Amino acid sequence: MGRDAPDGLSLRSLTNRIFLSAGLILGGIGVAVAAGAANVSILPGAVCGAAIACGNFFLIRKILEKAFSGGGAVNMAFVVQYTLKFVGLIGVVYLVVRYGGFDLLGFLLGLSSLFLGVLLEALARSFEIKA
Repeated sequence: MGRDAPDGLSLRSLTNRIFLSAGLILGGIGVAVAAGAANVSILPGAVCGAAIACGNFFLIRKILEKAFSGGGAVNMAFVVQYTLKFVGLIGVVYLVVRYGGFDLLGFLLGLSSLFLGVLLEALARSFEIKA
């Protein structure tokens, strides 16, 4: 698990930043609830959204690692796996929004942890000193 890419670019730090952003979002909501600025019903939706975002990235990472482990050639199985993953993600999000009964704002905040993690990783890599 977590093989490094041959060119030294690892997805491990991106994974950690996604977990960090999910923690920051959930912690921020917890502070807002404790301060009375938000309703406690927002927290379960945020946890569900963050779990879906982390699971989505886990699957993306596994599919990409498997696809590029064979020298970088992308085959049809990669395209099918990636398409099925996105169709599955859309289905899960639809089911959670339609039948989950969660607060939609909290769910979207939790789901945005993937985007925030990618943004944090991009910012961190842009400030790295090139050796």
